[in-house]
Amino acid sequence: MTGIDFEQIVDRIHEAATVPELWPDVLENIAHAAGAHGMVMITSDSDQWSGVWNGVVTSPSIREAFSAFLRGDLSSRTETTPRLLALDHPGFVGEHEAFSLEEWERDPYRVEWNKKWGFEHACATAVRSPSGEIIVFHMERLAGRPAFSRQDLDFLDRFRPHLARAALLSTRWRLTRMRAATEALSLVGLPALAITRSGRVLAANALIEAMTDLLQWLPKDRIAIKDRAADTLLRAGLAQLDAPEKAVCSFAARRAGDLDRVVLHLVSMPGEARDLFDGAVGLLIATPVTASQAPSLALIRGLFDLTPSEARVARGIAQGQTIGDIAAHHGLSRETIRTQVKAVLAKTGTRNQKSAAALFGAIPKLPLRD
Repeated sequence: MTGIDFEQIVDRIHEAATVPELWPDVLENIAHAAGAHGMVMITSDSDQWSGVWNGVVTSPSIREAFSAFLRGDLSSRTETTPRLLALDHPGFVGEHEAFSLEEWERDPYRVEWNKKWGFEHACATAVRSPSGEIIVFHMERLAGRPAFSRQDLDFLDRFRPHLARAALLSTRWRLTRMRAATEALSLVGLPALAITRSGRVLAANALIEAMTDLLQWLPKDRIAIKDRAADTLLRAGLAQLDAPEKAVCSFAARRAGDLDRVVLHLVSMPGEARDLFDGAVGLLIATPVTASQAPSLALIRGLFDLTPSEARVARGIAQGQTIGDIAAHHGLSRETIRTQVKAVLAKTGTRNQKSAAALFGAIPKLPLRD
């Protein structure tokens, strides 16, 4: 592999560990260095492969094709990932090492996606993180190109320890962010936990851990709500954490012994918080139905990392104000407010002011204190 600046790519891998926005270009660089069309980095929620990918990052050149792959159910029907995991090889492997030629040509992955998008050969490696995720790095070559040779795979194996370390660092950053979010809510009296789509708890504050009359803690860091009807609603909300229009799901739950109810809010973690190593993650926040309440911009700012000016715009959005209304109220130009609205939408992962208003309006209010 001549003309490849290996050290520069390695440096970018480690930069991407703390700056997720760099990953697409890093993956593109590695793919091109290996003579591939594009590369993806994907995680499952746990080491028990269930056929569902939780977090996804793609290089620009393969984004459209892989988005089409994710829209269907191929990941649960193909043998590619189960065979990769069964090999348990600490390096990259090509399709010829996991399949016979006949098996490869009839696998749904090859028949329904790989061939359709003009690809022919693939290689991949799996990394298991200490927190339980499977992280797969996968790349494709276009039809007409040779299969990945042993020399090609050995070259990619030089990147693998750096990719594994970057994944570990990203996982640690993820846990730090989740713990900080739940502890911040604890400071204002709100029981909260961070939860994945599968129901696995990543972080929880002491207030919600003490709610044993509401929650049941299950093996492998999972939870269930003791009120079965509420638990069904929680599972439905978790299944749709990826849907932008389902940014908030609120429902009541009965406490054990028919005590007073609480309202649970499942708030999708938007924007940069939902990177590869977070995947679909939500905050589950509990509020008593009897608590006197008042809206808190501080909470909105803390959850979505808004600037003071963005927070003021968020208040206007929550109140149903138009861009003109907000501009007139603050004595600013429409163009300035429009720019700030775009920033708010980007940080909250919402598509328009209506969905942002629904998100802000459903976030729990803080109990009033003297």
